[in-house]
Amino acid sequence: MAPAQMALPVDRRNGASTPRPASPVVPVLDVEVEPDPTAVEVPVVETEADAVPGWVRWTTTSAVLAVALVAAVASYEHMRALAETAGEGWRAWLLPISVDGLAVAASMTMLVRRRAGQPSGALAWAALLLGLGASLAANVAAAEPTVQGRLVAAWPPVALLLSYELLMQQIKGRGGPGVQSVHPQPTSLDGGTL
Repeated sequence: MAPAQMALPVDRRNGASTPRPASPVVPVLDVEVEPDPTAVEVPVVETEADAVPGWVRWTTTSAVLAVALVAAVASYEHMRALAETAGEGWRAWLLPISVDGLAVAASMTMLVRRRAGQPSGALAWAALLLGLGASLAANVAAAEPTVQGRLVAAWPPVALLLSYELLMQQIKGRGGPGVQSVHPQPTSLDGGTL
Protein backbone atom coordinates (compact mmCIF):
# COMPACT_ATOMS: atom_id res chain seq x y z
CA MET A 1 0.00 0.00 0.00
CA ALA A 2 1.31 3.48 -0.90
CA PRO A 3 1.95 5.91 1.96
CA ALA A 4 -0.89 8.40 2.56
CA GLN A 5 -0.30 11.95 1.38
CA MET A 6 -1.43 14.88 3.47
CA ALA A 7 -2.78 18.15 2.08
CA LEU A 8 -2.56 21.18 4.32
CA PRO A 9 -5.55 23.53 4.31
CA VAL A 10 -4.64 27.13 3.60
CA ASP A 11 -6.20 30.20 5.24
CA ARG A 12 -6.78 32.69 2.38
CA ARG A 13 -8.34 35.53 4.40
CA ASN A 14 -6.89 38.94 3.57
CA GLY A 15 -4.40 37.37 1.18
CA ALA A 16 -2.67 35.40 3.93
CA SER A 17 -1.29 32.02 3.02
CA THR A 18 -0.26 30.62 6.36
CA PRO A 19 -1.16 26.97 6.71
CA ARG A 20 -3.63 25.98 9.44
CA PRO A 21 -3.11 22.81 11.42
CA ALA A 22 -4.57 19.86 9.56
CA SER A 23 -6.94 17.26 10.96
CA PRO A 24 -5.43 13.80 11.30
CA VAL A 25 -5.36 11.70 8.13
CA VAL A 26 -7.04 8.30 8.32
CA PRO A 27 -5.52 5.75 5.93
CA VAL A 28 -7.89 3.95 3.56
CA LEU A 29 -7.51 0.20 3.50
CA ASP A 30 -7.95 -1.86 0.35
CA VAL A 31 -10.90 -4.08 1.24
CA GLU A 32 -12.83 -6.27 -1.17
CA VAL A 33 -16.59 -6.05 -0.74
CA GLU A 34 -18.63 -9.12 -1.57
CA PRO A 35 -21.95 -8.57 -3.34
CA ASP A 36 -25.07 -8.69 -1.18
CA PRO A 37 -26.90 -11.98 -1.93
CA THR A 38 -30.23 -10.40 -0.91
CA ALA A 39 -29.89 -7.58 -3.46
CA VAL A 40 -32.50 -7.43 -6.20
CA GLU A 41 -31.87 -5.66 -9.51
CA VAL A 42 -34.80 -3.39 -10.37
CA PRO A 43 -35.72 -3.96 -14.04
CA VAL A 44 -35.98 -1.01 -16.42
CA VAL A 45 -39.59 -0.64 -17.46
CA GLU A 46 -40.28 0.29 -21.09
CA THR A 47 -42.42 3.44 -21.27
CA GLU A 48 -45.19 4.13 -23.76
CA ALA A 49 -42.90 6.58 -25.60
CA ASP A 50 -40.39 3.77 -26.19
CA ALA A 51 -43.12 1.49 -27.56
CA VAL A 52 -44.31 3.98 -30.22
CA PRO A 53 -42.99 3.12 -33.71
CA GLY A 54 -40.64 5.64 -35.26
CA TRP A 55 -42.94 6.42 -38.20
CA VAL A 56 -45.75 7.39 -35.80
CA ARG A 57 -43.46 9.72 -33.88
CA TRP A 58 -42.12 11.21 -37.14
CA THR A 59 -45.65 11.74 -38.56
CA THR A 60 -46.85 13.34 -35.33
CA THR A 61 -43.84 15.64 -35.13
CA SER A 62 -44.23 16.64 -38.80
CA ALA A 63 -47.93 17.43 -38.34
CA VAL A 64 -47.24 19.47 -35.21
CA LEU A 65 -44.48 21.41 -36.98
CA ALA A 66 -46.72 22.11 -40.00
CA VAL A 67 -49.53 23.44 -37.79
CA ALA A 68 -47.05 25.49 -35.77
CA LEU A 69 -45.50 26.99 -38.91
CA VAL A 70 -48.85 28.03 -40.43
CA ALA A 71 -50.08 29.42 -37.10
CA ALA A 72 -46.81 31.28 -36.50
CA VAL A 73 -46.91 32.94 -39.93
CA ALA A 74 -50.56 34.02 -39.51
CA SER A 75 -50.02 35.24 -35.95
CA TYR A 76 -46.83 37.07 -36.93
CA GLU A 77 -48.57 38.89 -39.79
CA HIS A 78 -51.52 39.96 -37.62
CA MET A 79 -49.21 41.36 -34.92
CA ARG A 80 -46.92 43.04 -37.46
CA ALA A 81 -49.88 44.78 -39.14
CA LEU A 82 -51.19 45.93 -35.75
CA ALA A 83 -47.79 47.29 -34.71
CA GLU A 84 -47.46 49.08 -38.05
CA THR A 85 -50.84 50.80 -37.64
CA ALA A 86 -49.75 51.79 -34.13
CA GLY A 87 -46.83 53.71 -35.69
CA GLU A 88 -44.00 51.36 -34.76
CA GLY A 89 -42.35 51.70 -38.20
CA TRP A 90 -39.46 49.26 -38.78
CA ARG A 91 -39.90 47.85 -35.23
CA ALA A 92 -43.26 46.40 -36.33
CA TRP A 93 -41.27 43.51 -37.84
CA LEU A 94 -39.64 42.72 -34.47
CA LEU A 95 -42.56 43.04 -32.07
CA PRO A 96 -44.26 39.70 -32.97
CA ILE A 97 -41.02 37.84 -32.28
CA SER A 98 -40.90 39.22 -28.74
CA VAL A 99 -44.52 38.20 -28.08
CA ASP A 100 -44.54 34.65 -29.49
CA GLY A 101 -40.90 34.21 -28.52
CA LEU A 102 -41.82 34.77 -24.88
CA ALA A 103 -44.31 31.89 -25.01
CA VAL A 104 -41.73 29.63 -26.69
CA ALA A 105 -39.04 30.57 -24.15
CA ALA A 106 -41.45 29.87 -21.28
CA SER A 107 -42.41 26.48 -22.74
CA MET A 108 -38.76 25.50 -23.17
CA THR A 109 -37.99 26.55 -19.60
CA MET A 110 -40.91 24.48 -18.35
CA LEU A 111 -39.70 21.48 -20.37
CA VAL A 112 -36.16 21.67 -19.00
CA ARG A 113 -37.42 22.05 -15.42
CA ARG A 114 -39.87 19.12 -15.77
CA ARG A 115 -37.15 16.87 -17.18
CA ALA A 116 -34.90 17.82 -14.28
CA GLY A 117 -37.65 16.73 -11.86
CA GLN A 118 -38.48 20.29 -10.76
CA PRO A 119 -41.82 22.09 -10.85
CA SER A 120 -42.41 24.36 -13.85
CA GLY A 121 -42.18 27.51 -11.75
CA ALA A 122 -44.44 30.54 -11.35
CA LEU A 123 -42.31 32.78 -13.58
CA ALA A 124 -42.42 30.34 -16.49
CA TRP A 125 -46.21 30.00 -16.16
CA ALA A 126 -46.61 33.79 -15.94
CA ALA A 127 -44.45 34.27 -19.05
CA LEU A 128 -46.39 31.60 -20.96
CA LEU A 129 -49.79 33.08 -20.08
CA LEU A 130 -48.61 36.65 -20.72
CA GLY A 131 -47.18 35.70 -24.12
CA LEU A 132 -50.35 33.84 -25.09
CA GLY A 133 -52.57 36.69 -23.82
CA ALA A 134 -50.61 39.37 -25.67
CA SER A 135 -50.57 37.32 -28.87
CA LEU A 136 -54.29 36.61 -28.63
CA ALA A 137 -55.11 40.27 -27.92
CA ALA A 138 -52.93 41.53 -30.77
CA ASN A 139 -54.39 39.04 -33.25
CA VAL A 140 -57.98 39.92 -32.29
CA ALA A 141 -57.22 43.66 -32.39
CA ALA A 142 -55.79 43.32 -35.92
CA ALA A 143 -58.86 41.43 -37.18
CA GLU A 144 -61.82 42.70 -39.15
CA PRO A 145 -64.32 44.12 -36.64
CA THR A 146 -66.76 41.22 -37.07
CA VAL A 147 -67.35 38.16 -34.90
CA GLN A 148 -66.13 35.84 -37.66
CA GLY A 149 -63.04 37.98 -38.31
CA ARG A 150 -62.11 38.01 -34.62
CA LEU A 151 -62.67 34.28 -34.19
CA VAL A 152 -60.51 33.51 -37.20
CA ALA A 153 -57.79 35.90 -35.98
CA ALA A 154 -57.86 34.38 -32.47
CA TRP A 155 -57.09 30.90 -33.80
CA PRO A 156 -53.39 31.27 -34.83
CA PRO A 157 -51.94 32.08 -31.37
CA VAL A 158 -53.97 29.29 -29.76
CA ALA A 159 -52.96 26.80 -32.47
CA LEU A 160 -49.32 27.91 -32.21
CA LEU A 161 -49.20 27.40 -28.46
CA LEU A 162 -51.05 24.08 -28.53
CA SER A 163 -48.95 22.69 -31.39
CA TYR A 164 -45.77 23.81 -29.65
CA GLU A 165 -46.86 22.10 -26.42
CA LEU A 166 -47.64 18.92 -28.39
CA LEU A 167 -44.14 19.06 -29.87
CA MET A 168 -42.71 19.45 -26.36
CA GLN A 169 -44.61 16.32 -25.31
CA GLN A 170 -42.94 14.47 -28.20
CA ILE A 171 -39.55 15.61 -26.93
CA LYS A 172 -40.29 15.22 -23.22
CA GLY A 173 -39.79 11.45 -23.07
CA ARG A 174 -36.36 11.50 -24.74
CA GLY A 175 -33.02 12.38 -23.21
CA GLY A 176 -31.25 15.46 -24.45
CA PRO A 177 -28.11 17.51 -23.97
CA GLY A 178 -27.75 19.05 -20.54
CA VAL A 179 -30.56 16.96 -19.06
CA GLN A 180 -29.67 14.15 -16.74
CA SER A 181 -31.78 11.03 -16.96
CA VAL A 182 -32.83 9.35 -13.74
CA HIS A 183 -32.02 5.65 -13.66
CA PRO A 184 -33.40 3.29 -11.00
CA GLN A 185 -30.84 2.02 -8.53
CA PRO A 186 -30.58 -1.60 -7.48
CA THR A 187 -32.29 -2.22 -4.15
CA SER A 188 -31.93 -4.94 -1.56
CA LEU A 189 -34.85 -7.01 -0.35
CA ASP A 190 -35.09 -4.96 2.84
CA GLY A 191 -35.83 -1.83 0.72
CA GLY A 192 -32.48 -0.07 1.01
CA THR A 193 -30.34 0.97 -1.95
CA LEU A 194 -27.01 -0.68 -2.61
